[in-house]
Amino acid sequence: MPIKFKLLLSNPMLESPSYHKIENNYIKQTLGGPLFLPNNTPYIFSCFALSSDGRLCYPDLKSGYAIANNNYAASPMERYADFWNLNLGRACADAVLFGSNSLAEEHYTYSAAIAIPELQAVRRQLAQAKPLWHILITRDCNQIDFARELLTQDNALPLIIFSALPPQQTLEQQKLEHFTIVNFSDVACRPSNARPNRAPTWAKQIIVYPQLDLSQIINYLQHLGIRNILNESPYFHHRLQELQLLQEAWLNTSAVYIGGSVATLGQKNNSFTSSYHPHYSILTLHHIGYNFLYTRYKIDYA
Repeated sequence: MPIKFKLLLSNPMLESPSYHKIENNYIKQTLGGPLFLPNNTPYIFSCFALSSDGRLCYPDLKSGYAIANNNYAASPMERYADFWNLNLGRACADAVLFGSNSLAEEHYTYSAAIAIPELQAVRRQLAQAKPLWHILITRDCNQIDFARELLTQDNALPLIIFSALPPQQTLEQQKLEHFTIVNFSDVACRPSNARPNRAPTWAKQIIVYPQLDLSQIINYLQHLGIRNILNESPYFHHRLQELQLLQEAWLNTSAVYIGGSVATLGQKNNSFTSSYHPHYSILTLHHIGYNFLYTRYKIDYA
């Protein structure tokens, strides 16, 4: 579906040496201006759709896509633009980061596919790692239904699972011979002056890591050459900010109200305080109709 955003605000800092301009006619026509990406890597950012009161889903429909799809006052183009924006983020990334809740809420169909041909072309222009890596962090990989999950069954989808607990069954028992199991202590031992390698060639791996230290996981991924990471986990959105690792947040607001105790960003994390918290500066603000806002934020840690 052809779409065209209206650019309402563009922060002058995007013209600074900290960013570089992506020259692409399709992006310029769609966004109403060029796309600017940070020069510094690694580049870690999040992308979510929220209701007007900051909810991530409906109580009876947990999928993240529902926030946009069930805005009945919005035009089809407005609803599609949320999906387009997520695909743009995936096109800019080497990998996506998510948790096991994402698998459960998408009913065995989750994959970070880039479903828009024009954005696949943008990805090739950016020379990102091909294909897009999937990074799953979970306390217990045994909660995953390996026999039903698209992500574990589709060998074309490269996947690294970091699990605090090892699999209870052998991979042969689960008919998952295409996976390998290693301990984090075995793969993370690198000389301090080691240079990042190219992304690995194996497709599926379970890395057993009881501590699940997110900083060390990010360092390991960078060593593999997986440097630009799109986070799609609400929990890790907050945790990455606690570690001052998250650089940007792409937050789309759907003008619906949900209320109640439905999931929000960082709901399961400890709150930041009045004396210390991240600050968000608007980099770009777009809209199409009058039922969505598409906001890209830079995150600063005072």
